Amino acid sequence: MKFKLSRIRRVAGYLLALGISWSVWQGLVFAQETLLNAVLEQPGVAGPSPEEQQGASSVVVQNSSPSAQDSQPAAMPAEITADRFEFSQDTNKVYAYGNVIAMRKGTTLKCDKLEYSRDDKKALAEGNVMLISENGTIAGDKMLVDMETMRGELDLAKIYSYPFYGKGRKMAKIGDNQIRMERGYLTTCDHDQPHFRFASKYYDVYPGEKFVARHVRVYVGNVPLLYVPKFTQPLNRKPWITYTPGYNKKWGAFLLTQVRPQLFKNASVVLHLDYREKKEFASGFDINYTLPNYGNGIVRTYYMNESTLNRKHYLTFKAREDRPSDYKKPTYKERFKVEWRHKWKIDDKTNTILQYHKLSDATFLKDYFERQRDRDSSPATYFLFTRNLNRGTFSFRVDDRVNRFESIVERLPELNLDLPNAKIGNSQVYFKSNSTYSNLSKKDAAPTEIRKETQRFDIDNELSRPFKLSIIELRPFVGVRETYYSKTKNSSQYNVIRGLFRTGSDLSTKFFRVFDMEGKYLGMEINKLRHIVTPSVTYRYTHDPTLPSSSLDQFDGIDSLSRGHTVGFSYENKLQTKRQGKTWELMRSTISTNFALKENPGRGGFQDILADIELAPQDWIKFFFDSSFDTQRERIKTANFDLYFNDHSKRWYFDLGKRFNADGDDQITTELGYKINHKWTLTAYNRQDIKHGILKEQNYKLTRDMHEWDMEINFSETRGRGDEILIIFRLKAFPEIGIDAGTGFNRRKRGSTVSEQSF
Repeated sequence: MKFKLSRIRRVAGYLLALGISWSVWQGLVFAQETLLNAVLEQPGVAGPSPEEQQGASSVVVQNSSPSAQDSQPAAMPAEITADRFEFSQDTNKVYAYGNVIAMRKGTTLKCDKLEYSRDDKKALAEGNVMLISENGTIAGDKMLVDMETMRGELDLAKIYSYPFYGKGRKMAKIGDNQIRMERGYLTTCDHDQPHFRFASKYYDVYPGEKFVARHVRVYVGNVPLLYVPKFTQPLNRKPWITYTPGYNKKWGAFLLTQVRPQLFKNASVVLHLDYREKKEFASGFDINYTLPNYGNGIVRTYYMNESTLNRKHYLTFKAREDRPSDYKKPTYKERFKVEWRHKWKIDDKTNTILQYHKLSDATFLKDYFERQRDRDSSPATYFLFTRNLNRGTFSFRVDDRVNRFESIVERLPELNLDLPNAKIGNSQVYFKSNSTYSNLSKKDAAPTEIRKETQRFDIDNELSRPFKLSIIELRPFVGVRETYYSKTKNSSQYNVIRGLFRTGSDLSTKFFRVFDMEGKYLGMEINKLRHIVTPSVTYRYTHDPTLPSSSLDQFDGIDSLSRGHTVGFSYENKLQTKRQGKTWELMRSTISTNFALKENPGRGGFQDILADIELAPQDWIKFFFDSSFDTQRERIKTANFDLYFNDHSKRWYFDLGKRFNADGDDQITTELGYKINHKWTLTAYNRQDIKHGILKEQNYKLTRDMHEWDMEINFSETRGRGDEILIIFRLKAFPEIGIDAGTGFNRRKRGSTVSEQSF
């Protein structure tokens, strides 16, 4: 009992000591708060909250104007935190020392020491002063700042507002988004002694918008090159003018010029003024515009009166009496393009797109805009209106032919209503439908005037009933398609309806197993390994249409529908692991083919076998492969692969690709990029025709990092098109400026992202 009582007394003593300690601590905190409030509890200064006493001390500086407080709510305070505070009643000033941070209206002031006057609401910041806003930073050793507006003046200050750096004898923030700098300079070079600079008597900098300079001298090093009375440079737009000189066999020497006048607030304009020695002058303009509440778009034009010289160089002049007898004067031909594309999102459910492309001839893009031609060799002219309904999508489309050298299908107009798969009531039956009305006209390319026309109304309906039988998913379906034609090839079969019946089923299942593997295997990081196998079988039967495709003019795939009877097989394998908490797909492979039954027109039996493989064991190596095997002729029909290597240190990369077509060519492409040192980078690209032993294309780029500039020497040779040499300078602050003169490796993207649940 004694032991228990003594133990109770000991615990009670501990509790009493703890209570006394807590009371003393609370007394000290209360005394500190009382003292600080006694010092600061004057109009304009409030003491720190108990939470803010943890770590650094803080105070809140408020606007204390009585009239302002009476007429409207008090302005947002400037909150100040520091390691230590002092207050002087004689001077009515608050002193903050060590890691001082003051914040107000999205602007932050940092310094080593802050002297705040409660009388005029101004503060003197000293030591490593930085005034930071979302648009830029100014820094110096000393700054007088108005704590209500967070504006002030610095001596011997620095400024950073991407992509510009600057220094000045005196700098002042005179507006929420305006900084004035006197006797200073701006540059895109971040060195203390910049390679080039714009020196001026004074600047007005509007971070993120523009800077305006007066009496500007442009220096390279310490050498003055140019004087400009006044200069304005937008910070949110591209440089005003760029030049790209070069030479190739087809054009001769050339100079491509882009001028960007700042004319409109909601539109950017690019003027093209180009000269090619063998083709003479060309010009055009691009306008990228935004219409508030009415979408945005782009207009591009380009025009030239192309000359064809009968001599090697334009400047090869001969006296009339020295000209050979077969001399011919240069010939001229007008060539041009006009493009317009406009997109307007009317509301969350409604969109419109208008696209117009007019070309002078079929080879204009190939001759002067080859990369655009590679993306789309025959750009369409159309208008598309799309409206998302509660249970479907409605669209209205018009296609028109504007280039007579093309053969296209005009849709004047086409209306479509698409109802996706949806359950019918409470049943397990699903229904989907697609209805399209088209007024079609197909015009052959000039000079022929052959035209085929019809009005077509197509309705495609399908019913399906999915089942799940244990581990097997089954989806049988039946569909009917009826199409009305106002005209066919045979005039006796006008105003007819073609009927088409189809049925089939999809069957698939999925097996997977997770292997409890941890560690590195063959250099690969493995955190569990999941193997997924997905076999699937599809059955399709399409009955003979009531009107054969041979009786119809062919406008698109709807008109070519015919009898079909096939069974499709597919087998997919996946290997997945976990890396950094996410699923990483190490391997994906798919093999598939169709088996044509005897009712199927054409060759029966197994059709081409398709294979597709993707490997990504590490993030620095990727491999893609696809092929097709012709089962009838028992040969590989196509085979393509791409192999990508990337150095972890980003010092080099290597890409290897192969394109094989049994009825075409056999090409191999390589691209090697190597960073020689921190200044020089070399890139080499080659495309070789193995079948004929011909080097079809080669491109070499040598890039020099000039700190704020990149200089690129580009040499390319394409068989049948000659050589091309370009010297390009790109300002790093505006990397989008420059001509993409080289040829690059077209990297594939991984075709399968992880859709399975985590494991």
